[in-house]
Amino acid sequence: MAVLRPQFWTLFAIAAPFTLLVDVALTLFGPEPPKTPAELTPRIAVVIILIPALIGGIAQLAVAHLIARPEDTPRVALAAAFAVLPAYLGAVLLSGIPTGIGLLLLVIPGLYIAARLFLIVPIAVVERLGMIAILKRSWTLTEGHAGSILLFLLLAILFLFGATVLASGVGAALGSVLTLAGLKAVGTFVAALASALVGMILSIAVTAAATVIYLKLR
Repeated sequence: MAVLRPQFWTLFAIAAPFTLLVDVALTLFGPEPPKTPAELTPRIAVVIILIPALIGGIAQLAVAHLIARPEDTPRVALAAAFAVLPAYLGAVLLSGIPTGIGLLLLVIPGLYIAARLFLIVPIAVVERLGMIAILKRSWTLTEGHAGSILLFLLLAILFLFGATVLASGVGAALGSVLTLAGLKAVGTFVAALASALVGMILSIAVTAAATVIYLKLR
């Protein structure tokens, strides 16, 4: 919080085009989210999962850069984010394999691997390593600290779930009120905006946490 407070609105402004606007646009104009795994076609997965993750990665990298180097400008942070994006995406894809297997087999092993690889965003944008080196560096830095990071991740997941449910409820309530008032389109937009806003703020907070941990451990 001490890191976020002085530059929160700068981080908000740099993240919004890549997270907030994308989420709102997908909610309003994208395909209907699947209700069952069978409905999750490759096309829908690409549109609602892969593309937002790719675009959102730019925001995470830029946010991490500004927190690690607050003297830099947003333009410099964005330039750095685009420069390291290929290596970062490669590291994310590689890390997703063992993490996914661990989550499928037993939840805790998957979360443990996620904790050991939690620092890939700040490492990618600050140290500018290759994708394999990013993973190795995160694994090395988190040695002996996995328990603390794992506890943080568990608390973050619970908070994320609660905040998402709350945002969805508030957004739906406001949307219903506006719909009853004859402003259905506005109501739909407000509901989408509320959910996307909470998601973006949580993304900034988690990225900030990863960066602070990285700065303390390096």
